[in-house]
Amino acid sequence: MNFLLSEELTFTIAASVCWGSKMRAICFDFDGTLVDSEVFHAENWSGFLKTLGIDFSMGAFLERYAGVTWDKVAIDLFTRFSISMPIEHMLQQMEAITEKALMLDNIPAKLGVSTLLHELSGKVPLAVVTGAPRIYVEGILQRHGWLELFDHVFCGEDVASNKPAPDIYQLACATLGFNPHEVLAIEDSVTGIKSSLSAGLKTVLVSDIDVTDFSIGSSKYGPLALDYSFDSMHQAHLTVLNLVTNPIKYT
Repeated sequence: MNFLLSEELTFTIAASVCWGSKMRAICFDFDGTLVDSEVFHAENWSGFLKTLGIDFSMGAFLERYAGVTWDKVAIDLFTRFSISMPIEHMLQQMEAITEKALMLDNIPAKLGVSTLLHELSGKVPLAVVTGAPRIYVEGILQRHGWLELFDHVFCGEDVASNKPAPDIYQLACATLGFNPHEVLAIEDSVTGIKSSLSAGLKTVLVSDIDVTDFSIGSSKYGPLALDYSFDSMHQAHLTVLNLVTNPIKYT
């Protein structure tokens, strides 16, 4: 269950809890976590499907595919609507549509993200861990002035199995040189939570909607237990900072 805490209660907890061992690196999801991109993608996919004669609204797309990686979206749409275009071509078309749309308008940052990233920079290694294509992710990071704040960017094409499989987080931890229990993941979706928790990372959910469901409780990778849940990055800010700095033990 996703418990959304009030800002006052969050700060009280963050200031009074003994946090134990600090985290040695942080991995951020991208879409929906760093940038407010879900509507942007839904509009692009809906428009693409319309060119194929398929009426699939933005709302319907968001309800079914929010947080789902592009390869899995393409596979499901291919089957659902019996699309004749090969899946690989669908993904190529969507990358081109996305690149063109980004030339017209940038995707806005999620509130509180830029402040947190700049405050964390230099304290611990930072990485982006996303199922999205690299050309799209690094382009937006550059536009927001964040690319130089990250030590690594891990994307869907870097692993054989994308989220919700644990592969990309396992790759991130191995590259960063830390054990999974020493690395913090910040995610906004069920797909991402399954990936990070299955890989053994402490996980913070940041989402203004209740995205958790019964499927979080267990998976083929074993029981999963979410560590922290907040409804905004601003609300999660102090907790994240406490997890990566030497905490004071209050008695």
